[in-house]
Amino acid sequence: MKYLTWFGVILFSSCSHYQAAQDQVVVDLPFAADLVQEIQKTASREPASLGHHDSSKSPKRIYFSALYHQYLTFGRHLAETTEMNSCPQFHHDKIETDAVIIPNFSLFKSSLFETEKQYFPESVFTNKFSLLDHFKQIKSEVETLCEEGISDNYYKFDNLVTYYASKENFHKRPDSMRAVLKIPVFANYYLLKMLQSNQRMAIIHPNEKDVIKVTHTHWFENYVNRASQVRSSFIKNKMVQR
Repeated sequence: MKYLTWFGVILFSSCSHYQAAQDQVVVDLPFAADLVQEIQKTASREPASLGHHDSSKSPKRIYFSALYHQYLTFGRHLAETTEMNSCPQFHHDKIETDAVIIPNFSLFKSSLFETEKQYFPESVFTNKFSLLDHFKQIKSEVETLCEEGISDNYYKFDNLVTYYASKENFHKRPDSMRAVLKIPVFANYYLLKMLQSNQRMAIIHPNEKDVIKVTHTHWFENYVNRASQVRSSFIKNKMVQR
């Protein structure tokens, strides 16, 4: 419990300048806690070669590239303009990411969300806080990163990398899922991989893989894969309708 308590303190502590600049709504994404626990209990320790971060990019560049690709993906779905005139802090990473394929995804709307809500994270978006609102928050952070090189949410990611990636106990606690989902690159990863209609063709940006590696959160990746399979089964069984 100690690790998670301190993670909560460190994760949400950051420079007040960025906290004030980013008055964001943090959506409470649903997930199946029992499935998280099962995966964390049964998963063997990853070999060092799988957990080793071998990207030439720093955690900051990894965070930007992954978030920017997620921003482009949401923008495409919402038919929102994502063009940015410049990104001086991450110019090369922006150009590199602009060349990557942008995947499609679809949303489901049904009253049956209530019965299997943990497998349909899109259920959190309402008229009060829509997917468009979520996209606008991502856009705001991307713009901040481009101009200033850092953001409040990046500090949360950096704290995870610095203080908790190597804590074995942290990766064994189901509540850690809720903690990492407070960090946009994880929340967006979860949303987009669950929402892509054909999971076998789900597109993973190279730096999203690096997000997993540098934070040692392979259990998170395994959860998303398993949960998306469960979700697909529900859809195939007509538990929800488009």
